[in-house]
Amino acid sequence: MTHSKVFLRTRDIDWAVKIGKDYIHVASAGGDLPKIVDDNLFKIWQELKKTRGLIDGGDVIVNEEYISEKYAEFREVNADEADFRIQWYICSFVEMASRGFYSFDRDVRTPFEDSKYRLVASPGQMRVMPEYNLPVVDLELEPIELDGRDIVRLIDERTEEN
Repeated sequence: MTHSKVFLRTRDIDWAVKIGKDYIHVASAGGDLPKIVDDNLFKIWQELKKTRGLIDGGDVIVNEEYISEKYAEFREVNADEADFRIQWYICSFVEMASRGFYSFDRDVRTPFEDSKYRLVASPGQMRVMPEYNLPVVDLELEPIELDGRDIVRLIDERTEEN
């Protein structure tokens, strides 16, 4: 099912795929979806709904550099409020990382046509590696290498080749 640009750009849609041996989760923040995701969105949501955290939140790695950059100006105005907003912001990304996902958010400071995605949280030590039934994308990049790139464009280009 193809969603309209208006629909996509007015919603923060969570989606996920498997890249190589790793799972990534993306919060679209009103960005476009890769075609493979758009075509399988309901199945992806069903899969994400049934997952549970596998590791303690303390084992999750938060991208502190990005968080500091994102909230730098706000921190200068009100540090306590910034700390509260940061904890609220990272909550869902930490939850996804605890399920074994590298969790990304679209950087809303970039235009829709050149969307960049930033890694917010990643899994730490996993005692049990999860298995999810998600669309598979053959990208020769490690999840950490996706930070700061247009993930949607990379996935679309790769899946069009195959």
